[in-house]
Amino acid sequence: MNADKPPIHYPCLSVFICGLFLISPACRRPTPPEGPSAAPASVAITQFYTNSSSISKGEKALLCYGVENARTVWLEPPRQELSAALSRCVEVAPDATTTYTLTAEGSDGKSATKTLTVPVGAPKARIVNVNVNSIDVKSGDAVTVCYTVENAKSVSIDPLAYHGGSDPKGCVTDHPHKSTTYVITARGRDGGQDQEKVTVRVR
Repeated sequence: MNADKPPIHYPCLSVFICGLFLISPACRRPTPPEGPSAAPASVAITQFYTNSSSISKGEKALLCYGVENARTVWLEPPRQELSAALSRCVEVAPDATTTYTLTAEGSDGKSATKTLTVPVGAPKARIVNVNVNSIDVKSGDAVTVCYTVENAKSVSIDPLAYHGGSDPKGCVTDHPHKSTTYVITARGRDGGQDQEKVTVRVR
C-alpha cells in the first residue's frame, strides 16, 4: 500500500447496504425552480344578437349570446343570472323599446359587456273569435255575423261593405240568396292586419 497516494473520492456513487440501494446526493438531479403560473385567459363575449329586428307590444323575442372564459354572466334590465355558455338563447318580453346589457366576468375579476336594443312597436290587431247564427240557411234567411277583436283600429266585413271602428265587438246581419263567404279583417295601428273567413251555405 502506497501511503503517498491521496484517497480517491467518487462524488456520484451508489451503495448497496443491507438490502437498500442508496444514491449519493451528488447523483440526484436538482429540482428546477418553479416558474410563474400562466395568466388566466381573458373573458370574451363572442356573440350577442336577437332573432327579431322589432316586435309588437305583447310579443316575445329571443336574445342569443355566447361567452368564453367566463365565471359569471348576467343580463339586465332586469338583472338575471345566465349560464356561462358558448351558445344559448333566452326569452324576453319588453313592454317598450329596451336596450339590454350582457356582462361576462372572468375569474381574474375583469369583465366584458355588450349592448343590444330591441325596438317595440304598437300591439298587433288580433281577431279573438267570429260567430254566425247558422252556416246552413234557406235563401233570404237572416244571417248574423259577430266578432270580437283586440288592438284593432278598424274592422271590415266583406262582401257586406261593413266598416266598424275600434270597438272590440260588433255584429252585422245579412240575407244571402246564395252561398257566401264572409271575410272579417281587423287592422292595427302598426299597419298590420288579422283576417278570418266563414262560409254560409244557402239551400
